[in-house]
Amino acid sequence: MRLILILLSLFPIWALAEQCPVNSSSDECAETGRWQFSLAIGAGHRSNPLLGGRNFPLYLMPDVSYYDKHLFFDNGTLGYSWSLSDDLHFSFITRLNEEKGYFRRHHLSNVFTEQVSGNFALMGPSQKSQQEFELSVTDVAKRPTAVDAGWQLNWFTPMLQWKLNWLHDVSGQYHGQHASIGVSHGWQNQIGHWQLSSALTWKSSQLINTYYAADQNIQFDRLGHSWQPELKLSWNYPLTNQWSMLAFYRYRWLDDAMTVSPLVTENSVRSWFLGVSYRFF
Repeated sequence: MRLILILLSLFPIWALAEQCPVNSSSDECAETGRWQFSLAIGAGHRSNPLLGGRNFPLYLMPDVSYYDKHLFFDNGTLGYSWSLSDDLHFSFITRLNEEKGYFRRHHLSNVFTEQVSGNFALMGPSQKSQQEFELSVTDVAKRPTAVDAGWQLNWFTPMLQWKLNWLHDVSGQYHGQHASIGVSHGWQNQIGHWQLSSALTWKSSQLINTYYAADQNIQFDRLGHSWQPELKLSWNYPLTNQWSMLAFYRYRWLDDAMTVSPLVTENSVRSWFLGVSYRFF
């Protein structure tokens, strides 16, 4: 069943649309040589799978980007890009790791988190239920703020836009890596612009243990690496040159490597938002 979900999340071939390279002059692509800033206002939230963790409200969502010939900043990701061809772009990128955002609501990684990601293994259900009354996200040791850096490859085809990246902890906080492969479609109809995207993310055991393993005074085996598929559907309807309506729904599956932890009580992360956006420049 998990394999079927992963395959479905990686190959959503039922939506067909044309994508565009970063340096394209299309209105739907990033404009080079200038900053772009918009702010979305509405209602929504991102669920928190941790025991004792509160959902993160989505009321105000900034969208900040700048693309020059090589240098770019896109919602928390700083990078330097080269065009290998008209449809293929290679970049070195760096950004904050997002895992701490589950432990602290006001962490900077939460600002740009959402934008326009069969057995009980080591513990049985009864043992895990008993742990839930003794352990909470507010009781565990402080989780570190980490900075990741690595490379990203963007490939634009007539029907799909692909993204492949690999990132490593350059701050020396969790000493691990994570990587992802993603694909998206966009299409236009009479009720707005739609985008269906999916991704499969791999997170190393060092990352999972640093953020989700219990404290040393609690007897618990080490956690393994994690595979996390996700799906996201976004919608945008322009009202004027500056105002638009928008909405999205995102679903990320969490595998046994995370759910076996006594800190994790849900097997998914769900995000949704509905509101309006104003483009300042």
